[in-house]
Amino acid sequence: MKTSVIIPSYDPTKKLSVTLESLKEQFSFIDELIVIVDNDIYGDFLKSLEEKYSPVINIKIFPQANAGRARSRNRGVELSTGDLIIFLDDDMLVEGRLIEKHISYHSKNKGVIVSGNGYRNPIDATSHFGKFLIEMENGWKEQSPEIGEITFKAFNFTACNMSLPKICFEQLNGFDPRFKDGEDFDFAVRAINSGIPILYDRSLLAWHNDWPEIDTFIRRQNEYTSAKNEIAKAHPKYLKHFPNLITSQANSGKKFLASIVRGTIAKSVIAKNRIFEALPLSIKFIFYRLVISSYSSINR
Repeated sequence: MKTSVIIPSYDPTKKLSVTLESLKEQFSFIDELIVIVDNDIYGDFLKSLEEKYSPVINIKIFPQANAGRARSRNRGVELSTGDLIIFLDDDMLVEGRLIEKHISYHSKNKGVIVSGNGYRNPIDATSHFGKFLIEMENGWKEQSPEIGEITFKAFNFTACNMSLPKICFEQLNGFDPRFKDGEDFDFAVRAINSGIPILYDRSLLAWHNDWPEIDTFIRRQNEYTSAKNEIAKAHPKYLKHFPNLITSQANSGKKFLASIVRGTIAKSVIAKNRIFEALPLSIKFIFYRLVISSYSSINR
């Protein structure tokens, strides 16, 4: 079984090198490593990256004009020669025998998609907001099994740590390039509807090495909310299984309360002034939730 690992990257200068270093001990299980750089301004950096890793792995780096994550992943598959495709994001810290474990899954289970851990590593949470992100993700973990088949009732999927036979990817026509976010959600729904099993195993460890500040987190959340609305408009049948895909607009009372939070508490939280920094962590967490909710797109 020939294995192709595909990593899309918008800014390879940030964390891609750390991701590749975390993969280094598993290079022997990778027949080709394809990096699609969704930005064509990093010529010198990419040349140095290729020179560093080409002696130890068959690495191929392809820059392109910005086209989005879905198109980047699709192009990676088009350029690949492997039978098995493994997707990773460019900010992942890969642990243990991840690649070997993905390959083992497919040697025992034909025609399936495999998805692994895509959370952040709790031991790397150094900031107060980072610790809040871990608490939030722990809540998500409690809502899904550690291992099992993904269904509409037990849905837990990410493409940042995913593998599948190339033929299955082509059967699903890849990721939908219309969606700038949430394209992996759409991909999984289409896979389930097509009868392709998706197996989830949280012990397939690759940690997101991404620790945004609260303002960046809020922006991303609102982008994802907008993306889900676009997906629902394109596929209204999805609402049968995911009725909350389209988020209802808040009433005037909630919008008014949200505006008060944005004008008071939020300023202290985002600026991290001395008063806020002096608060106990549990109170900070409450304020984080209030501020994130107040900036939610449904309250604006």
